[in-house]
Amino acid sequence: MNWFTKNSFLAGLGAVTLVGAGALGYLISQAALTYSASSEAYTAAVAKLHGLQNKVPFPSEANCKAIKTGLDDYSARIEALQSQLAKMEVPLDEKITPQQFQDGLRTAVNDIRAKAEAENVKLPEKFYFGFDQYQAQVPTEQASPALFRQFRVIQSLVTRLVDFKVSSVDSIVRPPLPEEGPPPKKGEVPVVKRFAFDISFTAEQGKFRAVFNSLLGSDPFLIVRSLEIKNTNPQAPAKVSGEAATKPVNFPGPIAGDKADEKKSLLVILGRENVKTTLRLEMLDFAEPAAPKK
Repeated sequence: MNWFTKNSFLAGLGAVTLVGAGALGYLISQAALTYSASSEAYTAAVAKLHGLQNKVPFPSEANCKAIKTGLDDYSARIEALQSQLAKMEVPLDEKITPQQFQDGLRTAVNDIRAKAEAENVKLPEKFYFGFDQYQAQVPTEQASPALFRQFRVIQSLVTRLVDFKVSSVDSIVRPPLPEEGPPPKKGEVPVVKRFAFDISFTAEQGKFRAVFNSLLGSDPFLIVRSLEIKNTNPQAPAKVSGEAATKPVNFPGPIAGDKADEKKSLLVILGRENVKTTLRLEMLDFAEPAAPKK
């Protein structure tokens, strides 16, 4: 204590020096922290700049405009495709009422029965185009337009079968449409909806081929999902000759390699059988093009 008292100036100078050294150390440490943060920020900025420079294309104003032009062109092409696909499907008439659908269905059933009878085409006893439940009851307001559209497609196919004079239209199996059930929950509308149904008929092989080929040129957009063909005569032809097997087909007149006055008889054993065909067809409904953004 005597020394501090006698050397007050030196003691004060030392205290000031000690405080200054502490303050300097604090300032140095803060400067170091600030430098480190600035250095890290600079390094990150440089890395980001290099990343942008290495992108293809570089996000310059000219390239951004080019990308936007490309996206606009892509959107326009998608909308054009959707519009083209929409023309290939049977339109949905939202104005069809339940009573109109039932009346139209009843009239079509009477017409096709008369036409089938005239063409000697057999129909099931209670044939109703696969809409049997609506013979005695009307559908809901929600389901009527979709039912009427599907009915038009099935009616067109059955009429075609009768026009080709197949032996019989055997059955139509039609799973319920989504509209026939409870209202769907709101959500994203799918781009394509699929509605399948099965139609079975029996015809000669030649008429079957004609009917099947005609589907390729049908107006409604239909996809053949499965095809099942059964021969109505599964037994192989009898291995006997002459009239015991079947009546021979005679080709009068001379045949190359035979005598001029000789008649050639060929025994036809294949191609006369009928085939029962079951087609699973899928009707497609394409979503309407989205309205252009303003």
